[in-house]
Amino acid sequence: MKAALAETSSGGISNLQFVQRKESWVAESSGRFYKIVRKSDDPLQDLRDPECIGTALREYTDMRFLHGLSERACRPEGIKQACIVYPLLSGPDMRTVLMDATARESHRACLHDAIAMLARLHRPDGKSATLPVKDYQRDTFLPPDRDSLERMERRERTLVITGFEARNFRFDRDAAAWFFFDPHHLWLGFPEEDFARFVISLLMIKGRLRGFRPWTDFDRFALLSSYESLAPARLDRSLLNYFLHEQLAKRRFHAMQAARRMRLPVRALGRHYTDLYYRGLRRSLGSQEF
Repeated sequence: MKAALAETSSGGISNLQFVQRKESWVAESSGRFYKIVRKSDDPLQDLRDPECIGTALREYTDMRFLHGLSERACRPEGIKQACIVYPLLSGPDMRTVLMDATARESHRACLHDAIAMLARLHRPDGKSATLPVKDYQRDTFLPPDRDSLERMERRERTLVITGFEARNFRFDRDAAAWFFFDPHHLWLGFPEEDFARFVISLLMIKGRLRGFRPWTDFDRFALLSSYESLAPARLDRSLLNYFLHEQLAKRRFHAMQAARRMRLPVRALGRHYTDLYYRGLRRSLGSQEF
């Protein structure tokens, strides 16, 4: 679906053809990428919506913060109401590259670059101290058991980025580098959560198009070794396994919520298939633990 965004005196955005995505409207023009947070089926309405403006401002602020920690976080150029203006990254997103079964060497290179960035973001810098502290007993989709809680108490907190997933990286041919975008939320939490989230995003790289089996064309232990060679500390394997299951539970929750919002004729089928899909993933997850 495309919609032309009319001239707006406040936004200065005119004659752009915005393409509708699940959570945003996007457009490209003159070397820039425009993203409006999506709430409705009208980009102009969303551009002015206070809730969309608040979400866009948070993303803009968080991305500027992350760019201060790593130049591989895509730095937004500006914000106009609910529209964030980014430089246009010329290459494919990481999910597209990983779905290409013939690009094994590219798989290893891009995954290493993403994990290297994560390790650097987890290094103590003093700038993250003002972030909100995540409560892992309340803000969770799988309550931690006593052992996990005790292990958390012994861990140092780091920056945690809830959007750190493979699909949120894009390659820029001019810079010959991968750039991260769409951080979702920033917290002070445990680094195992970010690493587990990234692994889950890889296991689900082909989505539900290929049945219930996870995508495993990557070496999770090699990724862990790459991370620990650059990060300030080793990751707790037991917490890694807890967060793998917690992150899968989170995705299942949101997927079931989306299935419940389907049109009535296909709602029951959507819920049933989603439930089977996540049951299969949960059974397979045991072979992917650390």
